[in-house]
Amino acid sequence: MTTTAKSRHTDQPKCGTWVQGVPATIRVDNEKTAVARGAGPWSVLNPAYARYARQARFHIDPCLPRAPEAKGKVERRILDRRLGCSPYGRHWDSLEELQSWSDERGVSRWETRLCPATGESVLEAFTRERAHLGPLPPLPEPFDISVNRPVNKDALVHFESRQYHVPIAFVGRSVEVRGCASSVQFLADAQLVAEHPRHTKERILLNPAYYDAPSTDRVIAPPPLGRMGKALQAILDMPPEQRPVDLYAHLAEAAR
Repeated sequence: MTTTAKSRHTDQPKCGTWVQGVPATIRVDNEKTAVARGAGPWSVLNPAYARYARQARFHIDPCLPRAPEAKGKVERRILDRRLGCSPYGRHWDSLEELQSWSDERGVSRWETRLCPATGESVLEAFTRERAHLGPLPPLPEPFDISVNRPVNKDALVHFESRQYHVPIAFVGRSVEVRGCASSVQFLADAQLVAEHPRHTKERILLNPAYYDAPSTDRVIAPPPLGRMGKALQAILDMPPEQRPVDLYAHLAEAAR
């Protein structure tokens, strides 16, 4: 990692929180979470992982098959960690305590080990290269299902026996639907475009704000609310006990 962090990285994206940045390239070992079929430059990437890579702004570089020299530095560092930071033979009160001890031991070894590419310590080389990492985006919320669904002409998406509202600009397109612990997220071009609560008793979840958007080259925006619609919306937005009588009179006038 210490000689190539400017252009590639061999850890998984979750390690970005530890190194405080995202490299331009992440090399993967053709695991199924990243590669759906094949291996190396000719592999077919897992679509969900490819979308995440676009969202986090890094390039996926599958390792060549049967080429241990292509990832030997990382495997050497794993061996070094196992030999120098063995957690066995000691009681740990929590994972946080174990993690803190492991980080401290790792950094102390970086201070004494030499980086062959720079002649500096591994820690000094790592500190220099950290400045070349991209900004770390917010990590996505964990989800247990990811599917693609079409957006119907009423801007609704069917998922888990419910209909969810998305912005009208995505009518006729396909969006990625992620079922998270407490929400349903809708993504297009690796960007979050809508979010609703999950597992609600309601079977249709609407957001009127999703209709308030300009027309696009593909979708014509619905007409704005008229006098009657605005009066009804004003009544709806107020608690019943606070609605003045003249508001209903105004509604009657709008209906004429």
